[in-house]
Amino acid sequence: MPSSPTSRDVAYAAGVSQSTVSYVLSGKRFVAPKTRARVHEAMRALGYRPHASARALKSNRSRILGLIVPYHRCTDAPGQYRYIVSLAAACRRHGYELLVISGEEGVEGMRRLTESALCDGILIMDVLDRDPRVEAARESRIPSVFIGFSHDADGVVATDTDFEAIGSGCAQRLHDAGHRRALVINPTSEHIMPMGFLHRFTQALDDRASALGLALESLEVARDFRSMRAALDDYLAGASPADAFIAAPATSIDDAINVLTSSGRTPGVDISIIGAGGSGDSPHTSVDYTHYDSDVSRVTGTAVGLLVEQLEGILPLAGREPERIAPVFHPGASLRARRPSPG
Repeated sequence: MPSSPTSRDVAYAAGVSQSTVSYVLSGKRFVAPKTRARVHEAMRALGYRPHASARALKSNRSRILGLIVPYHRCTDAPGQYRYIVSLAAACRRHGYELLVISGEEGVEGMRRLTESALCDGILIMDVLDRDPRVEAARESRIPSVFIGFSHDADGVVATDTDFEAIGSGCAQRLHDAGHRRALVINPTSEHIMPMGFLHRFTQALDDRASALGLALESLEVARDFRSMRAALDDYLAGASPADAFIAAPATSIDDAINVLTSSGRTPGVDISIIGAGGSGDSPHTSVDYTHYDSDVSRVTGTAVGLLVEQLEGILPLAGREPERIAPVFHPGASLRARRPSPG
């Protein structure tokens, strides 16, 4: 039976000393980014897995990163799961494990976690536009990274999808398709409405629509099919409903499309609809719809990387501009072809 690779094997493959490998693993000393990259590449190539408990004892670290992710009735569980799985994988690539803390304890829960010595650093999701956890992060003795932007984020490290680009893009694409009116389907949840990403999307959408002369109407809908059907059926029964629709973040574009098609309106033919998010790997409509989506692996990889760089002394604990990750655009087929102007 072949023996498992050792740190000495990693050092030889990376062209560095064994002590350098140790410093990369423990974070006790600064190692140049290019050298660290060579060491990590050698570890991957050899299949080297450092013994977690031994590393923790040597470095006085737990080798655990905490993830604070509130869970509530209106949580998009499949979407949240995508992030958690991707974050766990990113942590393992850096030699850490992920501890998920779910609940709605807010600042007190965060402070208890930072004071418990369970984690070396913290990742924070579901960031509010005005989030009290920002101040707790500033006062914390361990580093943190917010996956989301708060209005008052000076002094914290943060990354997220560029929801401003999504909002602006939705308005631009409907305008380019010849539309001059659109209905925005917004979430109604008291948990979702204060979220920073929704504020950023909405502001960018409003600003771009105003500049383009695209008139926007708004409809707030709970995240379930019955609510979507009741709200859209009522709207469509009105005197002059719009023929373009935008599904805002945290709303189900699948449900909206299913209601619209059942009313006799075909996306891409009679109407246009564009989503600020998708359903990942579990769509529940047959329509190949046009939408933006977060590049989850890039967002999570960036977040974990920023946290590890703080732990290794490469990145300052604060003072960095929030890092926006470009969204992914799926062209789909739910935008109506531009019609010639009458006359």
